[in-house]
Amino acid sequence: MRSNKLFPASAAAILTFMFCAAHAEVTLFDGRPQIGVEIEHEKNADGSGSANSMTLFPGIVWKDGWITRAELLLMRERETDNSSGVTERTYEYAYGIRLRKDVQFTENFGGFLRVLASRKGNKDISYNYGYVEPALRLELNKSLELYSGYRFIRSLDKVYGQDTNQLRIGPGWDIDDHHGLDLRWARTWGAQSRIRLNDSLEVEYSYRF
Repeated sequence: MRSNKLFPASAAAILTFMFCAAHAEVTLFDGRPQIGVEIEHEKNADGSGSANSMTLFPGIVWKDGWITRAELLLMRERETDNSSGVTERTYEYAYGIRLRKDVQFTENFGGFLRVLASRKGNKDISYNYGYVEPALRLELNKSLELYSGYRFIRSLDKVYGQDTNQLRIGPGWDIDDHHGLDLRWARTWGAQSRIRLNDSLEVEYSYRF
């Protein structure tokens, strides 16, 4: 499948570029470049299957402006389905652009609005989708914060069964000026049925140049 070769090639090109940028000590478009890696484990609510995925998201962060973060996302996922009594494995890909606007309400309390436009697919189907995520952030100290967000995920091509809502909660640490670590728990429901579909755990590491 074409996406099997596209993901590692794109990832290698991005990592090489960001490595060179770090050693050149440059800014991009007056912002600070960063790259993140997210590992996710997802389990279906009925026990019928699970999924493991990895997402790369290189991007740029600005201190102020109408947009405070812009990212390119590249995702690969392996799904395991046991619903038929026979274990079946499928592979999915996704790529897209994500934008974020941060706001600050008080010294330690703020939030952000994040939007994604992406394309997702596997060997049988591919479609466009996106999400809107309002979120709140509470800074406990200079390096630790708590985050809670709610994603409204929708298929832009009206593909059946792909409209979901997702609650996301977790802490984040700024280890130092360059390294960050986030842990998140998420629960997903069907947007129309309101049936719980899955729970997931995510670990995200980011490096700021």
